[in-house]
Amino acid sequence: MEVLDTRGLSALRAIAEFGSVAAAASALGWSQPTINHHLRNLERTLGSTLVEKSPRGSQPTVVGSLVVSRAIEILGLCERLGAEVALWREAQAVPVRIGAVPTVGARVIPKLHNQLQRRPRWQAHDEMAAANPAPAEMTTAALDVTMDEHAKLVARLEAGDLDLALLVSTDIDKTWIPSTLTAKHLYSEQLFLCVPKFVGPVTLDEKGMPDLTALVSQTWAFSIDPGDAIDEVVRSFCVAAGFEPRVGMRMDDYAAIIRMIAAGLAVAVIPDSSLPEDPTVEVIPMPMDACRRDVLLVSRSRTAESRAKVSRHDPIIAAHHAAIAEVVSDVRTVTAQWR
Repeated sequence: MEVLDTRGLSALRAIAEFGSVAAAASALGWSQPTINHHLRNLERTLGSTLVEKSPRGSQPTVVGSLVVSRAIEILGLCERLGAEVALWREAQAVPVRIGAVPTVGARVIPKLHNQLQRRPRWQAHDEMAAANPAPAEMTTAALDVTMDEHAKLVARLEAGDLDLALLVSTDIDKTWIPSTLTAKHLYSEQLFLCVPKFVGPVTLDEKGMPDLTALVSQTWAFSIDPGDAIDEVVRSFCVAAGFEPRVGMRMDDYAAIIRMIAAGLAVAVIPDSSLPEDPTVEVIPMPMDACRRDVLLVSRSRTAESRAKVSRHDPIIAAHHAAIAEVVSDVRTVTAQWR
């Protein structure tokens, strides 16, 4: 088979995304004859018809849809390669892709960035270093940060789109973690029930747990993420108290949630790092032994043997692993204050 031309893959991906040759040409800044030329070359190389035309435009065939999915992967890798080479050329840095749920990312990522800036650069070795009399380049790790919902970050980790993720859980057994991922505990946060002052005092039982039956008629603020760890804890406690919580709003901005509570529009459970300083909000601590929010550093599982084998034969991957190890070490350093 002939070597694939990525321009054909770009043309096919654009047709699939925008629904016609004309729209694909406009999006890419190419002419329609150019789109058709590269598409025909790709079809000839693969020996299959990849696009079918109709009065409504152009759509991939069944085989074309398969090629589109691979084209997205290949072109994504090409774009990533360009970005990584540019980063290396301009700053001699190796990118580490880290994801975080927003409330944890806002707390940890700035401190992590500052910690990385204080690190000395390390030497990037390769198999040619011994034969190369020129000094080896000194490099460091650079953060490529994604803030997103828990479920999406887990999916991106499994797909290899992220190297690390800062996630949260209230499940001591961590049963939500797929077998392909490894989670390490960083620190735990106390949770607080936050209600409007006018709701009145909420009594505590002998273990310090608030009496949630006083909030049967209240509207709860939950996360946008349907699998949010704190929401699941709240729901289980409410059900144990004999009622299903009435969810009236969904948002992940704790500052906004606190304003809703102050206005009397909601009640919510808030982690320690996002507690309000608002005199109109009653803050009630939840006992740590009953519930807490664990902050975890999650990565893809790799055996030491496979890691060492890859590193010996691929200096680029070896440098990437060194950069990840640097970030992991600094994550532990900056989160130690909250343990």
